[in-house]
Amino acid sequence: MGMIGEKIKKYRHEKGITLTELAERSNVSKSYLNSLERNIKDNPSINLIKRIAKELNIDIANILDDEDLYKKSSNEEYDWNHFIEEAKKAGIETIHLSEYKELIEFIKWKKEQKLKEQ
Repeated sequence: MGMIGEKIKKYRHEKGITLTELAERSNVSKSYLNSLERNIKDNPSINLIKRIAKELNIDIANILDDEDLYKKSSNEEYDWNHFIEEAKKAGIETIHLSEYKELIEFIKWKKEQKLKEQ
């Protein structure tokens, strides 16, 4: 399952939340959410994805990541750990690092979408 809309719909159904409820809770129009779930719209903002993930009580990565993104290479894992060490040395608190990771995952996802369009 690769499309954001399909994932949102899947998690919404699992949680027993109606389209109307999720639209109201995440402050998006029902018609836009419906278009998103049906893959008519496929480029939602990161803020919208965050709001939807929050209302579904799931991690944003569940919506953004394809299954194969979890199979990170050892180099990527090393790079991420190195990044965390450097960020801590720079005075960034661990709690804030998850926000950076969400942003990085979103950037990777956007890049993949552009490659798929070519």
